[in-house]
Amino acid sequence: MSLQNDFLIWALTGSFFLALLISMLSIPVIIRVADIKQLMDTPDLVRKLHGKPIPTLGGVAIFSGLLFSYSVFTDFYNLSSIPFMTASLLLLFFAGMKDDILVLSPGKKLFIQAICAFLITTLGQVKLTSLWGMFGVTLIPQWLGVIIAFLVIVSFINAFNLIDGVNGLAGILGLIAALFFAAWFALFKMYALSFLAISLAGALLGFLFYNFNRAKIFMGDTGSMLVGFVLAVLALKFIEANRTSYISSKWFYIKAAPAVALATLLIPALDMVRVFFYRISKKHSPFRADRSHIHHMLLDIFKQSHLMVTLFLGVLAVGFISLSLYLKKMRSLDLIMILSVVWYLVTIVIIIYRKKTMRVGINQTTNKTMRVGISQTTNKMMRVGISQTTNKMTNKKTITTNKKTIK
Repeated sequence: MSLQNDFLIWALTGSFFLALLISMLSIPVIIRVADIKQLMDTPDLVRKLHGKPIPTLGGVAIFSGLLFSYSVFTDFYNLSSIPFMTASLLLLFFAGMKDDILVLSPGKKLFIQAICAFLITTLGQVKLTSLWGMFGVTLIPQWLGVIIAFLVIVSFINAFNLIDGVNGLAGILGLIAALFFAAWFALFKMYALSFLAISLAGALLGFLFYNFNRAKIFMGDTGSMLVGFVLAVLALKFIEANRTSYISSKWFYIKAAPAVALATLLIPALDMVRVFFYRISKKHSPFRADRSHIHHMLLDIFKQSHLMVTLFLGVLAVGFISLSLYLKKMRSLDLIMILSVVWYLVTIVIIIYRKKTMRVGINQTTNKTMRVGISQTTNKMMRVGISQTTNKMTNKKTITTNKKTIK
């Protein structure tokens, strides 16, 4: 069945709500099973600050909603999907499930991510053919385009895995990026990719009903890796689509496509780069877990409010996409530099404000401790004084009594 423009909005809406319903309705069952089988993430009061054990199998719901909705609508409209997309998603799904339930070593997890990236870039033909004039290079050899695409996919999988540290954050950032890609691919009439993006958006929104603010379930590695993988593929396809000759005369043509693609995923990507360099500068492994991510710093500023952190970074993500679209006629490298500078200026302000907030908090704690100490010392002195006075009076009374007895 062919997809006519008149039915496009209805088809995309149907795909979105089908993914949303499957995701939303499956989560209560997943929570119940996780509770019975004790498949929970236990707080450790260091990095995992949630008050009670919470299941980490939200990725199962995201995967189910995404894959089912995408498959139904691409098959119904007889659209050609990306080769090896489903195979790669399945492989990531099972790897994430094992990591969420039994724990998978970082090396094995990276190896599986590399296999998925290899499948989709070599056999699925998701690759770059140009650097868009960056560094004076336009067309690039096929092998180089595959390598760059491979590195982009593996990087974004891990970027979303690392940014998933606050309730709703990875889901909100993924939802914003997915909605942008869904709208743009629909305008470009690349309907299969539009269905992929809108299905992901629906699945994420269904998940967010149970993860936003006070989380009842976490995305886990299953969800974060799937989201990062799908968005990386969509970003690469978005860049290549803007190289099509006939689109250059359309209003939705984006000259700085690589920069705009980066803007959609900028927060997890550049935060990962900053954290890796920071850890290496401290002579630590770049994969060592700590509290140096942007969301950890914002938690200190917003007094551990996950809701405020998520809303702040969500608004910031929309701002970066809007800024990149406003400057879409610039050269890609120039726009990437502008976006990077803006991001790191925001980060520096956050770091400075966090230090100031923590100093104020330490001073308040110190003053409170001193007040409590002074109060306790005063009370102790008063008790000692009263006791000594009482004893003195008792002794005087005893002496007087004894004198009377002697007389």
